[in-house]
Amino acid sequence: MARVPFDPATDYYKLLGVGPAATSEEIQAAYRKQAKAYHPDLNAGDAAAAEHMARVNAAKSVLLDRDTRAIYDQSRGLRVAYSPPVAQSGYVTVRYAPYQAGQRPRHRVVSSAATRSIPRAGFDRGTGVFLLVALPLIAALVVYVFQAMQLSVQPLPMASPDVQLAPGNFNRPTARGAADGVFQMVHAQPPSRELATRANNFILARTDSTPESELLRADGRRLLRSATSGDTEAWDAAVADVCALAGRC
Repeated sequence: MARVPFDPATDYYKLLGVGPAATSEEIQAAYRKQAKAYHPDLNAGDAAAAEHMARVNAAKSVLLDRDTRAIYDQSRGLRVAYSPPVAQSGYVTVRYAPYQAGQRPRHRVVSSAATRSIPRAGFDRGTGVFLLVALPLIAALVVYVFQAMQLSVQPLPMASPDVQLAPGNFNRPTARGAADGVFQMVHAQPPSRELATRANNFILARTDSTPESELLRADGRRLLRSATSGDTEAWDAAVADVCALAGRC
């Protein structure tokens, strides 16, 4: 039986600052060193020093009693043997499940606290592919919305005079209106094959079977011929006829 009660969870060797193989003389010397630092007479009113000194006294009593020390060493050895190892930084702890008959042993890998605290940088491959596809679509949508907003704030264009409708017929533009539109295109412009083509197409799209429309179509053909040949006089004459049909001359 132990002569001196002790706490198996307290490491008395560490408390005194000696090793498990320390002799009685080394334990006495370590005790005296602790007493000089924590004795209540030298630390009046210091509760922490008094508590530490009480633990040092218990350590000396246990370690200087041969029988008590033997029992303490035995319990301390069992406690150290069954203490779980401390996972070091960068290592992985493998924990095994308790053995059960008829089942294969299982285990799981548990990362240490240091390993879990390291953040993973960058994106995985799936995230990179998603961003590669989504970003152009988002950019296109932004451009579309911006253009739509610009169009929504622009004023509506004024109707061209060539779309003036004939009285009593709301489906057909007048030859005069078409002539006025052509005159605005070619007035004060030099002969141009491209300009004559646009004017002639304009006439064909906006004339009917009236005599005025026939005259206007003829003027369109004259504009084409004069622009192709570079005949400035014929071009000016055709423009003057269009101006007369438009009621501007």
